[in-house]
Amino acid sequence: MKFGWILCAWLLLAASAPGGERTALQSSPGTEANNGGTPLWSVDLNSDYTFGSSIQKYSSFGPQAGYHSEIEVLRDFPLFDKYYLQLGLDSERFAFSRSNSLFPYAMTSVAAEVAVSYWDGDEFFPLLKIEPGILYTRDYITENSFDIPIRVAFGFKVQEEVHLVLGFSADRFQEVPLFPIGGFNWQINDKLNLRAVFPEPRFSYTPNGSVELFLAGQYAGGDYRNGPTNDSRTSRALLEYTEIRTETGISYTVKKGVSIEATAGWTFQREFNYFRRGPDIKTRGSPYIRLETTIHFF
Repeated sequence: MKFGWILCAWLLLAASAPGGERTALQSSPGTEANNGGTPLWSVDLNSDYTFGSSIQKYSSFGPQAGYHSEIEVLRDFPLFDKYYLQLGLDSERFAFSRSNSLFPYAMTSVAAEVAVSYWDGDEFFPLLKIEPGILYTRDYITENSFDIPIRVAFGFKVQEEVHLVLGFSADRFQEVPLFPIGGFNWQINDKLNLRAVFPEPRFSYTPNGSVELFLAGQYAGGDYRNGPTNDSRTSRALLEYTEIRTETGISYTVKKGVSIEATAGWTFQREFNYFRRGPDIKTRGSPYIRLETTIHFF
């Protein structure tokens, strides 16, 4: 993705109101009912399915559908006040219905995770996250598949109900190695919240302590070391994969520490960008559905 588009998107989101990453402090369903309890373990299960979409300039390739899954398991260690050290593992995979030398049938990351996070009584918000791991396509792990992405994001209180969020991600696999994170979080009242933070802006309504209805955007994807192919442009090259989405959904807190989130939305564009050698390939839009389960063990 070109730097100009990235910068414009960041400025737009920071000024107005698209994984995974929660970076702003906010109230959440079930916070008051938690009574100050803090978890020992945190588990997040996330999966989504993007229906088939044609690829620009490669219409003869046929529609390509995508399936994404991720599991994150963290052990939570108290530091001081509401700040925690989190240690664990994160495994993520994108799989596709059609593939060739340009389009891999799968992209996978397996990483350790070290994070310093803030616990608001219902959710953890990472302030510093380091994820050393391997990021590869197909089933090829090469000597250059290892990477250490770093993400930093801090919230600053500017008014009683408004927090400014600033930060960055650093990753040598990215086209832009230093990527800005910015925006604000506004608790409008006890039922409405606007989290205008790139890469996951979200406007939510909580009618009660267990249910949240929301509209959201998402800039998802990852950066991977491609395996060997018969195409010199893509063989062992860096691949930046992105999805730009909007969605609506519902989050339900089943009981203390257990929540389920279901969404449906539209993927405006998926992009396969071999940014050092070319090509940069985009798909047309298509619908998608997503289900996420978060569990805290106390």
